[in-house]
Amino acid sequence: MTPVDRRWTVLLAVAILAATPASARPARHTVAGHFNVPRASTPRLSGYGANVITNPGFESGNVDGGWHQCGDVRAFVTRDHPFSGSYDEYSGTANGQGEPTGNSGVCQQVTIPPGGVLTAKLYQLSNEADTTLAYQEADLLDNRGNVVVNLYKSVNNNPSWVSGMWNLGAFAGRTYWLYFGVHGDGYSSRSTQQFLDDVRLAGSASARK
Repeated sequence: MTPVDRRWTVLLAVAILAATPASARPARHTVAGHFNVPRASTPRLSGYGANVITNPGFESGNVDGGWHQCGDVRAFVTRDHPFSGSYDEYSGTANGQGEPTGNSGVCQQVTIPPGGVLTAKLYQLSNEADTTLAYQEADLLDNRGNVVVNLYKSVNNNPSWVSGMWNLGAFAGRTYWLYFGVHGDGYSSRSTQQFLDDVRLAGSASARK
């Protein structure tokens, strides 16, 4: 299946699932997701203006180069409609149908630089009405996988790339695991996905003054 075919397969699955009568769907329940962060390593500092993120566009073709599998369910690096380069990251079920059971996502350990600003490109699909049981998200996690800061929790359904930006200057000097992913309850009649590309976290020289 080509990237274009897969994109439209996912979109069609979202549309079909949204049209399924409520009476035909099984009952739903909350699923607790887990963030499985790796063993902490030595914080890596960079110069002002330099990108702290390694493998920012997933151009290695794998979840590596600084990124780790940090959810209950595998996330993927794919060639599906990357914003730039040849690859992007995908969180959700392997076939784009249904919800993952728990978390599907990637994380990377970062030390926030002074004046740190995080930017990323996001391509998000969902037919959920709200974030009660499933959602797209990004977080700063501690070394035990606890959420320290939630950057966003959404059920956006926008089949195009959008830019996200978060000012993290208040956390300068602290080391966290930066996580992007999807949470779901394993429900087969809804579908939530997130694609990620061009992640950047850089500081500002002016923040030293």
